[in-house]
Amino acid sequence: MQQSRSDRSRSNRVGFRIFAWVVTAALGFGSMSPCQGKVEASAEQKELRKTAQAAVQAGEFGKAVAAFQKLTEADPKDGRSWHMLGYCLHAEGKLDDALKIHQKACEFPDVAAVASYNAACVFALKKDKENAMQWLEKAVERGFNQPEYLETDTDLDFLRKEPRFEKILAGVQKMAKDAPMGMQAYVQTVERRNTRIAWFSGKGSPGQVALDYSPVPWQAKYEAAFAAGKLRGTKWRLGSNFWTSLDTSVDLVIGGVKVPAGYYYVTAEQRDEQSFLLALHDAAAVKKLHLDAYECQKLQGGIELPLQHVGGKDVTDHLEITLEADEKANDHGTLTVRFGGHVLSAPIVANLGK
Repeated sequence: MQQSRSDRSRSNRVGFRIFAWVVTAALGFGSMSPCQGKVEASAEQKELRKTAQAAVQAGEFGKAVAAFQKLTEADPKDGRSWHMLGYCLHAEGKLDDALKIHQKACEFPDVAAVASYNAACVFALKKDKENAMQWLEKAVERGFNQPEYLETDTDLDFLRKEPRFEKILAGVQKMAKDAPMGMQAYVQTVERRNTRIAWFSGKGSPGQVALDYSPVPWQAKYEAAFAAGKLRGTKWRLGSNFWTSLDTSVDLVIGGVKVPAGYYYVTAEQRDEQSFLLALHDAAAVKKLHLDAYECQKLQGGIELPLQHVGGKDVTDHLEITLEADEKANDHGTLTVRFGGHVLSAPIVANLGK
């Protein structure tokens, strides 16, 4: 499922591939009709859009549905709100309701391509191969040109071995290659957290290590994806929006693996039922590849850090990453990732020199 082809920011659902349409451009302007220019929104509509935006960012899709329903009632020609209403119903798993709204959103040219794609996703999830293929073809006819979603969207797993699907994918890959360059400005609207260990002495500071990320709300469907093995063998961002990053000015050993001082983008991966790891990718090298964070699954290798995995009954409602110092040994610490009922950790040893 995809949110909007007009924005390449994504809400990171661990193991899921979904565009995030979190923007002033998508939620902060007046409604548009297919035949008219921009229409100034009322104060109430602007407030509803803010509410909807915050709810989508927090993964509170029921709340977002209520806001988008009110927006479509206030302006039935607001195609983007119809589109986002379908998206949020889809995210809640209300596929039949979502399908009706996806099809309604197809009446509006500016969202018709992505709405058609999302309708195809619903049919694929419902194991309706013929309709899924027909709606994918409609999406392409209406301008859908993002092969990375056809390649990785788990909603479409039912179609992957179909020759028609492979033909559609090849066509979209060519279309994307020939498409002109676009541009999008972003405003960070979600929380950005930092966890850091710094060392101090009378002679100055030998260094520090810091990790930045945006938390993601836990949802029960992630546990289902984990149990079904859908997270295995693919990289995910370990956060939302921009890259989760590790910045260290001292050499480290994390989980027994040497990490030279530097600036890294972080991805996570499940290798088998109980084996998890973090991969650190040199940020400068990633920039040379021109990869945005939402394309992290295209990265290879990196410095791979094994994590100890413990499952429990206590559920952490948002992704939480911490760097904790050892009070007994000031060059030791622990990196811990908590999400849902899962705790991943690795010991850290810092080379502080003399």
